[in-house]
Amino acid sequence: MGFLHWFILVPFYFFGSLAILPLLIIIARLLRLKVSINTLVGTAIALSLAGIIVPLACDWIDLVSFRGRGMLALGVLSVLLAAVDAALVNALPLPLERELREL
Repeated sequence: MGFLHWFILVPFYFFGSLAILPLLIIIARLLRLKVSINTLVGTAIALSLAGIIVPLACDWIDLVSFRGRGMLALGVLSVLLAAVDAALVNALPLPLERELREL
């Protein structure tokens, strides 16, 4: 397999981070956690990288397994989770959002 074939992982990393971030925000909203957006973004990036690196390093899957359907599923999942997060903004505001409004 050629070196350039590894670039297929870049969209998976991008869409993985976009899917994990709203999930983390929803969890923070439901649990009323007082976390910064920087912490959530860093965690989403780390989880996305771990979700790609660990299965490849442990030989659970190979590079050929990363195809368009998985990327499409991550894209749809990110849009759905972002819509759920947008619906919860008024009902369950994050503690930091309240503090920013009071400033």
